Amino acid sequence: MRVLFVVVALSVLATGLAAQELRPLTEDEKILHVLSRLTFGPTPGQFGNVKGMGLDKWIEQQLEPEKLPRIDLDKKFAKYQLLGTTPFEQAEIYKKLQEDKGEEDQMMQDLGRFRRQARAEIRAYVVENAMGSSAQLFEVLNDFWRNHFAVDIAKDSVEYTATHYEIHVIRKMSMGRFLPFLQATATHPAMLVFLDNHISRRPPSKSELKQIENRYRRRGSTREQAREQAEIAKQRGLNENYARELMELHTLGVDNGYSQEDVEMVARAFTGWSTDFGADGTGFMYKDGMHDPSRKAVMGRSIPRGRRETGMIEGKTIIGRLAKHKNTANFIATKLVRYLVNDDPPPKIVAAAAKTFKAKKGDIREVVRTILKHPEFFDRRHFKAKFKNPLEFVTSALRATEADVSAPKVIADAVARLGMPIYGCEDPTGWDDTAEAWRDPGVMALRWRFALNLARGKVRGMKIGERFYYQLPEDPLDLMDSLIKKVVPQGLGSNTYAVLERAVFKRVQEGLAESERGRKELARTIVGVLLGSPEFQQQ
Repeated sequence: MRVLFVVVALSVLATGLAAQELRPLTEDEKILHVLSRLTFGPTPGQFGNVKGMGLDKWIEQQLEPEKLPRIDLDKKFAKYQLLGTTPFEQAEIYKKLQEDKGEEDQMMQDLGRFRRQARAEIRAYVVENAMGSSAQLFEVLNDFWRNHFAVDIAKDSVEYTATHYEIHVIRKMSMGRFLPFLQATATHPAMLVFLDNHISRRPPSKSELKQIENRYRRRGSTREQAREQAEIAKQRGLNENYARELMELHTLGVDNGYSQEDVEMVARAFTGWSTDFGADGTGFMYKDGMHDPSRKAVMGRSIPRGRRETGMIEGKTIIGRLAKHKNTANFIATKLVRYLVNDDPPPKIVAAAAKTFKAKKGDIREVVRTILKHPEFFDRRHFKAKFKNPLEFVTSALRATEADVSAPKVIADAVARLGMPIYGCEDPTGWDDTAEAWRDPGVMALRWRFALNLARGKVRGMKIGERFYYQLPEDPLDLMDSLIKKVVPQGLGSNTYAVLERAVFKRVQEGLAESERGRKELARTIVGVLLGSPEFQQQ
């Protein structure tokens, strides 16, 4: 066990391999680089397939996911009961369960079961796509935008509207144009509820406050109680959460060209953008009675008004301006380059991506193509420079070992145990996308334990099949080298290789690798160490 703890220490301390001379990547290294960034981990044989096809052709195929076969994924996804339903239909299910005239305990159990089903389905759906889809770049970008436009299923009705959000917003828009994508998030009940815009309304006027007081007095309340209710109504006014995150997280970036006054004006413009699950639709409804009709100006420009549905006109105008703003182009380009290239985004790639964003009117596919085709994308400084988050780590471990999984739920549960529950980030900033956020002793210890338990068949619902070890050499060192090529094709650093080599020699000296059973146990130990190694954590 001492050897394994050394590996854990290495994975905690390692920030990547020691600095290498900046020679150009070889053709094989370019393929490994692409497979590490544009997939949830290469599968055995995928390197050879890409090499045979040609890297440029494979990338172009990935940029057109609608043309790729889904194999049997459509049949697999038919088992999900809530994914195809609208927020209205899901709200109706929830309402019916609440109105059940049976025992209260039974009603609460049914409601709890419905909530758990909604959460389980969306998480299972995400990981099953990440694991099995041939459109891997599409899935990688879905994860980026799922995090960019983050919502948390733990909040109110988001728990059962997020399934519709995943299918009809994230997956539908992730390779389209940014403006309609932004509009779709702004009008979806999952976002409206998560950032509290559904309750944002103009402050009540003095006459309305007086009407509230009189209403409660007629109902028998004392003067003090009636005034208290009016004061509560006054406080239930403007909510700036969505307005702030719209500019800070979704478009311009933090403190990037706007003021607190602009945040307030945007919040006032979006009053009335609310929800209504009583109509057979998406759950969005504009409520003019909640809208603040005052004149507004944002970032030095006045907002046009209309005779009817003024709030819709104002909100759409703001979304349109923000989507086309040069700061938005730079912000989105920077985030995409950080995600696909390096935690420290190379300025030349960012500039090229931002230029494409503006020239192509926010065409996300073209922005990504610009990043991947940029000469600096294959700079050695970016090779193995990223660090896997928990979703990337778990899925890549399972893909690399061709593990059999009883149900996608067990994958989602494993990702959650490593600190990244899907659709479960409470902060609207989403999960961090840098090594610093994930590489700490506690997290790495959990990864090491998962890796070793997976290799030994001790993770419930997951098992590395015998076919993975088929026709491996019997000689311990040859066995080690063969497994390195399968699990960590980019190779090990000298320190990790030395640690693994000592572990193998120790077992040989103790006579533990002589029998067939002993060799199988040695192979599992090697795989566990490889999956927990610092090199496997790299992208």
